[in-house]
Amino acid sequence: MSFEEWKEVRLGDIAHVQTGPFGSQLHQRDYKECGTPIITVEHLGDNRIIHANTPFVSDEDKERLKKYILHQGDIVFSRVGSVDRRALVRKREEGWLFSGRCLRVRVTDPEIDSEYLSYYFGLESFKEYVRRIAVGATMPSLNTKILSNIKVRIPDFVTQKNIVKMLSPFDEKIELNNQINKNLEEMAQAIFKSWFVDFEPFQNGEFVESELGLIPKRWEVKQIGDVCTVVGGGTPKTKVAEYWEGGDILWATPSDMTSKDSPVIYDTSRKITREGLSNSAAKLVPSGSVIMTSRATIGYSAITMKELCTNQGFINVVCDENISSYYMLFYLKYSKDKIKGLANGSTFLEISRKVFKEIGIVVPPKHILEKFNEIVEPIIQSIYQSEIEIQKLTELRDTLLPKLMSGEIRVPLENEGRHQDEQLQRV
Repeated sequence: MSFEEWKEVRLGDIAHVQTGPFGSQLHQRDYKECGTPIITVEHLGDNRIIHANTPFVSDEDKERLKKYILHQGDIVFSRVGSVDRRALVRKREEGWLFSGRCLRVRVTDPEIDSEYLSYYFGLESFKEYVRRIAVGATMPSLNTKILSNIKVRIPDFVTQKNIVKMLSPFDEKIELNNQINKNLEEMAQAIFKSWFVDFEPFQNGEFVESELGLIPKRWEVKQIGDVCTVVGGGTPKTKVAEYWEGGDILWATPSDMTSKDSPVIYDTSRKITREGLSNSAAKLVPSGSVIMTSRATIGYSAITMKELCTNQGFINVVCDENISSYYMLFYLKYSKDKIKGLANGSTFLEISRKVFKEIGIVVPPKHILEKFNEIVEPIIQSIYQSEIEIQKLTELRDTLLPKLMSGEIRVPLENEGRHQDEQLQRV
């Protein structure tokens, strides 16, 4: 089927678009420690659902909200904010729920492959179009009508399947790397907890009482602000082109953190210029610093693998010889709930730098921190190298994607591909 023969159809004619439950149907108090996971915007990764930090609802609430149950093949969009984010629901998320900040696209036409459609939604031209038609100056948002009226180009079913077959190996390898990284991070977190929460290697020594409970003798309790430098971020004026165009300074926003939930950060979706840095509250933090989201979505933290700056939705921690960056990273991850509990605000929750700097932290002796670094640094470096590979795979996939979707690269039918393989073998 030639590209000229591809049909242009209205999304609402091939799929049903559903908004998540309104606030009156699902409250913060309804969330439980276990049960059925419910995903929201921060769980929408690169066409995959992020499993970390999902809230749960009870079986009773799941039955009450069964209209919002997800099935394999559904596609979930962000309804507010980063409206171009979407993720395909796979078998692992069958039976989960989605929140009111999301929209669910469920294919109703048997001649449409939902995985193909999810790749189509990943086209940069499509994402740019969605951002353009979203409503709201302060907070862009989508609704069922806007999304249903979007036009998409669809080839025949066999071509859809073949496009998926060409693209899915990239995603499978990306998913494998993500799973390895998750296991490595859990390993490092387990070491941190064993050493610095349960004090397992130090049980034979003496313990003393501190404001944070019993700690090994000769360990100290200090405030975070006493053992490192804490700085904030800022945003250059968005209407000044010189602050943005051609910029090469990494500038992180919370979505750079929540879209991956990785313990390392080495790239950002947006960059600023040297002029933008000089004319804003943004400050460069060196490689090896720890950055943490501090408002709305609080407590996502990562170690910087490159020099960067952030917007005002972060607290940035620059460590020196007093404390290990790796120790600080896993301390913040372990203390996420405690830190969120210190936040306040009427419009959105936020933890201030002042409150953050006053948080107590156990400071082990230097030789113990050095030993911890020796164990954990190779783990973090392995995650970093795996992330680099993920980035390259993503770039390759995203280079191939528009060429397949525009007909520039013709997808051979299965029989044609088999015939070509036989010819190559004869040669």
